[in-house]
Amino acid sequence: MLEVNGLTKHFSSGILQKQHVKAVDGVSFRIKAGTTLGLVGESGCGKTTIGRLIMRLIEPTDGQVLFDDIDLLTLKKRELRKIRPRMQMIFQDPDSSLDPRMTIGTSIAEPLKVHGIVPKHERSQKIRELIKTVGLSPEHVNRYPYQLSGGQNQRVVLARILAMNPDIIIADEPTSSLDVSVQAQILNLMKDLQKKFNHTYLFITHDLDVVRIMADRIAVMYLGKLVEIGETHDVFGYAKHPYTQALLSAATRMKPGAERKKQTLLKGETPGPIDMPSGCRFHTRCPRKKNRCMIEEPELVEIKGGHHVACHFI
Repeated sequence: MLEVNGLTKHFSSGILQKQHVKAVDGVSFRIKAGTTLGLVGESGCGKTTIGRLIMRLIEPTDGQVLFDDIDLLTLKKRELRKIRPRMQMIFQDPDSSLDPRMTIGTSIAEPLKVHGIVPKHERSQKIRELIKTVGLSPEHVNRYPYQLSGGQNQRVVLARILAMNPDIIIADEPTSSLDVSVQAQILNLMKDLQKKFNHTYLFITHDLDVVRIMADRIAVMYLGKLVEIGETHDVFGYAKHPYTQALLSAATRMKPGAERKKQTLLKGETPGPIDMPSGCRFHTRCPRKKNRCMIEEPELVEIKGGHHVACHFI
């Protein structure tokens, strides 16, 4: 369904002396149709940038994004506009995704009208079907976003997306601004919709508990690079990269009654994106580092079926 090869995005800053930020640096992965890839990592690692690059909301520096064997990065605007309905994105804040001047019904009708998906005389019926599908009531149609809760507005966003009948949905922290109880409802709704419509998800999050529930495979990012990728049970049960182990250890420490043994603690701060470390980008915080790590950047290599790790000492 979706194949990303060597995706790269470098930002430039400064007038007299240009500085380059390697936000995404040679990232590659695949997502099979009807499955979910969870993309995790600390804030600033490049997760959101990857989602925006795939959607071409920002233009890449280099790389390839294949969607049904079509390279999206080579398409002109008119060609991209034709394929865009099949690819949709959910943003972190549902309130900012909806026009406050439009009623919920009008917001859902907009993509149906713009893309000519449903004839005018059938739109009201289609809107009612979409509202019901995402668990809202008919009376919500005439309300405005400010009259609904964050969870209800995220359901409206999902209804708008379903109106396009997409094949792939990129979800960028779709529940992080919601209460915990509401998060569970939205996640369950997304899983139910995936089963019903065979959606493919790229699920971007920093929450390991969420990604464990949602994802079939997990990709872990650090400073613009993938450091580990594999089946969810492999990454959680047999994490090999010291950064992945540290993330899992930190998540475990925060749970009441969690065991304190075999914890991986990281020292120091994450390096800035401008002054990137040489060699392995993680070596400044890695408890296993050796001289080789400071000189040579590790390749992402397969250690067993579908489980890849970028570390010299696996």
